[in-house]
Amino acid sequence: MARHAKIDFASFFHELWGKAPFAWQDRLAARVAEASASGQGAQGPWPEAIALPTASGKTACLDIAVFALAQASQRGSGLPVTVPRRIFFVVDRRVIVDEAFERARRMAKKLVQAKSGVLKTVADDLRRIARGSSGADHNDDPPLAVHALRGGMYRSEAWLRNPLQPTIVASTVDQLGSRLLFRAYGCGPGIWPIGAALAANDSLVLLDEAHCAQPFLQTLQAVRRYREWADVPLNRCFHPVVMSATPPAGLDDVFEDTSGEGRDPNHLLGRRQLASKPAKLRVVPGTSGKADPFAAALKQSALNLLSAERQAVVVFVNRVATARETYRLLCENEDIDAILLTGRMRPLDKDATIRKLYAFDLDSASSADRDLARPVVVVATQTLEVGADLDFDGLVTECASLDALRQRFGRLNRMGRCVDACAEVLVRAEQAKPKRGTEADPVYGEALTGTWQWLDARKNGDGEVDFGIAALEDTLADEDSLIELNAPSDDALVMLPAHVDCWAQTAPQPQPTPDVAHFLHGPRESVPDVLACWRADIDLASTASQHDAIESLTLCPPCSSEALSVPIGLFKRWLAGRDDVGDSGADDADLLGVRSVEDNSGGVQGGIPPNRRVIRWQGNRTDTDDVTADPNAIRPGDVMVIPCTHPGDPHDLGDLSQASDVTATLDVGDAAHRTARAKPMLRLHRELVETWPDSLAAKTTALSLLDGLAQKYEDDPHDVAEAVERILAELSQDEPPEPLAWLPLAASELAKEFRTVAQLRRECRIVGSRSLVLAGRRRLKALVPEATMFSDEDDTAASGISHKDGKPVPLRTHLPGVEAFARLHACACGLPEDLTDAIARAGLLHDLGKVDPRFQAMLHGGSAWSAGEPLAKSARMPKTPPARQSARAASGYPQGARHELLSVRLAEAAPELLPSDNDLRDLVLHLVASHHGHCRPFAPVVADDEGAPAEYKLLGHQMQWAGPTGLERLDSGVAERYWRLTRRYGWWGLAWLEALLRLADWRRSEWEENHDASG
Repeated sequence: MARHAKIDFASFFHELWGKAPFAWQDRLAARVAEASASGQGAQGPWPEAIALPTASGKTACLDIAVFALAQASQRGSGLPVTVPRRIFFVVDRRVIVDEAFERARRMAKKLVQAKSGVLKTVADDLRRIARGSSGADHNDDPPLAVHALRGGMYRSEAWLRNPLQPTIVASTVDQLGSRLLFRAYGCGPGIWPIGAALAANDSLVLLDEAHCAQPFLQTLQAVRRYREWADVPLNRCFHPVVMSATPPAGLDDVFEDTSGEGRDPNHLLGRRQLASKPAKLRVVPGTSGKADPFAAALKQSALNLLSAERQAVVVFVNRVATARETYRLLCENEDIDAILLTGRMRPLDKDATIRKLYAFDLDSASSADRDLARPVVVVATQTLEVGADLDFDGLVTECASLDALRQRFGRLNRMGRCVDACAEVLVRAEQAKPKRGTEADPVYGEALTGTWQWLDARKNGDGEVDFGIAALEDTLADEDSLIELNAPSDDALVMLPAHVDCWAQTAPQPQPTPDVAHFLHGPRESVPDVLACWRADIDLASTASQHDAIESLTLCPPCSSEALSVPIGLFKRWLAGRDDVGDSGADDADLLGVRSVEDNSGGVQGGIPPNRRVIRWQGNRTDTDDVTADPNAIRPGDVMVIPCTHPGDPHDLGDLSQASDVTATLDVGDAAHRTARAKPMLRLHRELVETWPDSLAAKTTALSLLDGLAQKYEDDPHDVAEAVERILAELSQDEPPEPLAWLPLAASELAKEFRTVAQLRRECRIVGSRSLVLAGRRRLKALVPEATMFSDEDDTAASGISHKDGKPVPLRTHLPGVEAFARLHACACGLPEDLTDAIARAGLLHDLGKVDPRFQAMLHGGSAWSAGEPLAKSARMPKTPPARQSARAASGYPQGARHELLSVRLAEAAPELLPSDNDLRDLVLHLVASHHGHCRPFAPVVADDEGAPAEYKLLGHQMQWAGPTGLERLDSGVAERYWRLTRRYGWWGLAWLEALLRLADWRRSEWEENHDASG
């Protein structure tokens, strides 16, 4: 029964943005919402393709998806939501700089703040979906969560937190695609099944204009087919949709705008599409093998376009090296403001650059009232082609494929203003008329030359081609197929069931295993990325200093906002110290999956030079084995932490902050920590403090404290805490320039949280002999109003989480707590009652194995004498990997042992607690065995010949087990059970059932950190 009167999309859209939707937006919304409200969402209310030109407002598909999801909640109690809860907006660029992500964030903010009207109604509906049938404990759940997906970093996996949560995720092809295929780049195997489950179930994938995304679209379609391969399909929805002015052939359901608004000069959409964009064609001679002459030509063209009317010009290029050189030349002109934007930027630096663009009113919303003090020229690679809501008066572009040029011209007079918008298209002479045997462009292939010749044949008497949307469509309408003028795109490899069988085996991963890159970008050799960040307070020269570095990173882990996406081949050459890295490394495009440079890095011969070592960050699993200088040890998606003292030039890897003092901007870990975790952080280390300006009074105090820090702390920690108090007070009063403007904010926040010297003494962590780390515990809700994120780690790390006041969590409260969350997830997803009961029962049984007396001793810091009531989590668990290792060794708990295996044996010892149906019994035991990502299909092999007697009483049933579990044996039945369940529920279906339990465990742990669960 409906809870309130039905609302229409136009009203929702108007309250969001203050204007009416376009006719095509309203028509698509009606189609999707009608199917959603009737419960037909799983059958496909979304078209396969949305064929609309640039500037048509395609990002409103996010609004439509959110509105349809809210409408689905109106079907009445007890009826499941059958439309996508997770909406992925996917591009094939290295840096997500798109209108869609910002639009989603603005929409989420307005829904949170809504107090009445249609927005409040939609927000309440979305909250109801996020909470399932509950509410009281989850009143802080936002109506809509918005995330940018960057692998392997803090908050990258926050989108997984709640399987019921309405969510928009901005992602690249690599990040979503690798998760979909059970091989999430940058994440450990434990989390792979959860990422695959939530990417492939209850999800909508909007694949935006993408020159190289044909293989990924084919893979999405293959996944959609294979999801149905199950004896008992779970009927979760999965809708891949490509949004393109030129969608690929062979699609049956293509949505188009039939309203005529795009040809109405009195309509906003018509003004955009009818606006003229004349472009002159120009051949630049003598550029073969050299970037400088062509960059100089680009610079001159940009300056020539500037006029009293044309104050904002964008320059598009095909290579990072060309962009950098063009930018450098433009910076020589003191009469203009030049801005560089490439995909090889850290998000913190990119965000600062985007703020500059908006300060100059370059966004579409402000373009009509733009009044610049002096001209602005933006130099960009492909990263600005798709989704950037920017509006320029003039445009200069290097020739590319026709589809790429159409996207670039979408940034010129985007709003159809009354401005004399002009452009120039430049081509290198050797590409305009290539000689026989000349190698095709590595990004655009022969389409680049073909496009130039096609344009040259159609220029008018003034030597111009009109790139206006309508004008170009009319020209193309008179032509036969021009597919050869689009960027080349290989077909994906044919996905076979055997491939999926391999990928679904995540623990252990079979060897060899298919490379997912060939299913994301096609069979040609592609260039996946690694993520690189720098830290000034780490030294990797000795084993002792490596332990200190890992402890420092554990206290302040890398964040996505400080990480630079680097093509893996480039990073390997840089790590190996190759002399050519500075030149060839910048010759990449910013399209993902395109191989532009050679990757013959090889390894380091002989010993590893101490000054070239880096850390492959593996979260709490990181140890000294992850310190390496061997390029062959690097894998796609790895998070590489680099000492600031590394001899490699950081600018060879990417476009870092343009600040004059590079050392002050290389390590931005504290600033990133504050924004990503919404908790202040201050690391005091001489290399960091030296970057503070001399005008800061706290600099002298801090340097004095760091001189002989370890001895001072050993002699009198109270004096050290008093010095930290003075430093915080002095920093709070200062106003340092960018990029250190965050310092007084963090210092003030820490001073407010730790008000006394005694509190500071407890919280100050001395790392090694030279560093002091002070980390805030209190969340700054104004920064990131999201809940704490939990994930799978080793047994010791995952059990060291307790209430914020240090109260332990006993098993007797944790087990039913997880059971309740698991039941909530299953019920809200509309699972049958028997499946819901099975998942809930697995939640009740999942942590029984923690009653192992050795495990309980480890929870008490290694002391068996301190053990009492069986605990699930303890505040006495050491916080750093070395300390946890010592506690484990002292307790006698075997290295690598898994409590979930003992949980299975204890559950089997009480058959009355298991379902009588064999299939459901299999499911419960598998969910218990796999709730940390293991037993897919084999249990880990651990030397524990004797085991330890364990017993526990649950619901009146006494369970006990003595000796080793034996589940690591090939004949234990664990693997056979996994395969039976895989065939029963499907590859992604079984992973999804696992995810409902595992995320229930995470959410209960999250709740326990903020509530007293000790009673």
